[in-house]
Amino acid sequence: MRTLEGLRGAALVTVGGSVAVQSAGPPVTLTTRFPVASIGKQFAAVAALLLTERGELALDRPVARWLPGSPPWWREVTLHHLLTHTSGLPHWGAEPGFDVGAAMAITDRLGLIPQGTPASRPGLRWLYSSPGYLLVASIVEQAARQPYGDFLAEHVFAPLGMTATTIGRPADDAVEGETLSPMAGTSDVWSTVGDLSRYQEQLHAGALLGFESHAVLTGPLAPTAEEPRPGRSFFAGHYGYGLFVGTVGGHRAWFHPGDIPGFVSFAAWLPERRASVVLLSDDEHADVHAVTRLLLTAAALS
Repeated sequence: MRTLEGLRGAALVTVGGSVAVQSAGPPVTLTTRFPVASIGKQFAAVAALLLTERGELALDRPVARWLPGSPPWWREVTLHHLLTHTSGLPHWGAEPGFDVGAAMAITDRLGLIPQGTPASRPGLRWLYSSPGYLLVASIVEQAARQPYGDFLAEHVFAPLGMTATTIGRPADDAVEGETLSPMAGTSDVWSTVGDLSRYQEQLHAGALLGFESHAVLTGPLAPTAEEPRPGRSFFAGHYGYGLFVGTVGGHRAWFHPGDIPGFVSFAAWLPERRASVVLLSDDEHADVHAVTRLLLTAAALS
């Protein structure tokens, strides 16, 4: 195992199921658990698709039925809109009384989100919205008739053998540091580079979702209007469900970065190479693009 220059944390690259690069520096090891931040959005999306396959949810139906007391404009918002960030709901900060850093009961947060002013009509534009995924997790919980974390543990983590992945900070073997209060669907999952790599390999091999559901998860459903810029190792032209659809190191890829105070993360799957790239860091200032380039070069993927 090597320690890559510029990485404070852990990283793992597999190609065809075999380890190509692994890196960790003390006190961090490959089994240290980190908050994965927005990488967790794809777990919410997978949960929604599993329930859709069972007939418990419908992607094209308004979500107002799951949000009692929501304003009239929510009658146009569907689960598809929330999952693709096209609901018109803005990112944190637009909801009256909502402070992402303040201690607040999750039910109170959920009650505030629908009261925010929409930035556009549903379906008209892509606008990244973590509050939208907080609502997705709530809808999953209601449709599944069990806590969101329990659903993930039973129907996603256990089937894929993700024994080191938890909802909320684990009791031990976790990196130190203060984080935001866990919010389902957005910043509640803790995991290791090994578990996330295993998840990507099995998910994209068809171990969890049916063919049609996987095609929706990874489809270029909503253009992000992002322009390529020099120095970036990954480019996101579209968004699927909980995943960006674009390129990593010039390879077609499905991926998601994440960041919360004190931490950054990145996970990508390169389907043509059957390659998984995962990095988890407790350095919020880490240059994720630079470290990703190092990982790709070391794995002969550049």
